[in-house]
Amino acid sequence: MINFKTLSLLFVLTGIVNVACGSQKTLVKNDTLPDNPTGVFQKEAYFKKINANKSKEDYLTAKIKCVVSMDGKNTSTSGHLRMKKDDVIQISLLDPIAGLLELIRIEFTKDMMLMVDRYNKKYIYVPYDQVDFLKKCDIDFIALENLFWNHIFVPAKQQAEPEDFLFETTESSEPVSGKEVRLKYVDEHLTYCFTTSQEEKRLVETLITGNRDKESKFAFQYNDFKPFQGNDFPNEMVMSFIMGSKNASLSFILSSVKNKSGWETRTKIPTKYSKEDPERIFRSIMGPN
Repeated sequence: MINFKTLSLLFVLTGIVNVACGSQKTLVKNDTLPDNPTGVFQKEAYFKKINANKSKEDYLTAKIKCVVSMDGKNTSTSGHLRMKKDDVIQISLLDPIAGLLELIRIEFTKDMMLMVDRYNKKYIYVPYDQVDFLKKCDIDFIALENLFWNHIFVPAKQQAEPEDFLFETTESSEPVSGKEVRLKYVDEHLTYCFTTSQEEKRLVETLITGNRDKESKFAFQYNDFKPFQGNDFPNEMVMSFIMGSKNASLSFILSSVKNKSGWETRTKIPTKYSKEDPERIFRSIMGPN
């Protein structure tokens, strides 16, 4: 059985964790959703509209305000998010007091995960397939990139297709939210649920749950959509994790969102920094299984 401590470790390590707080929804219909005058839901047409609303740009840079909540305590700081499609995701977190010096750099590339702790002069640099919890949870660059770019995805698959999913419609418990359409994908261990707004035709939440342990959840929520190069992009991302009584949260609030290239897409590690064993650090964070 998948241990959901492993699903949280990546986000505990990088400060990217959040309380799962999706709204309650009621199932209305399955596979016969009203999306056109005939009253018959067209999977391919709806999926095409969702894809049409995705950002088409190759680069995104933004200033970020980060709010981390863990064990009832809140910590906030500022930083930067930089992304190049099919290549890299960089998150830079600054000193929360002065807000000038970089303390943490997290970098995800196609095959490697890097975290640089500039305060303690240490770093982790490891392939995804050599980190046990990443392998167990199907976390790779494809999954991470789609989460941060607000895309629907199938684990380890470059391009998702409508036939990959079971489609459901829901009524939100909040009247202002209106109808939503869920796209579900189930593999051996996990269920991926992508909630989309039927009116705006865009992804508003990705929820991952265990097929055996349904009380443990990881959610990636998207709010405050604003124009970005011809399409809308979420200017607030909320990452959530809950496992029994344990929960943690992190919100990214984006500003100055730009399609900007010309920045260093790979982080250079200073020679005096020491390399750390990621599994040892993960065990020290979460304690015994």
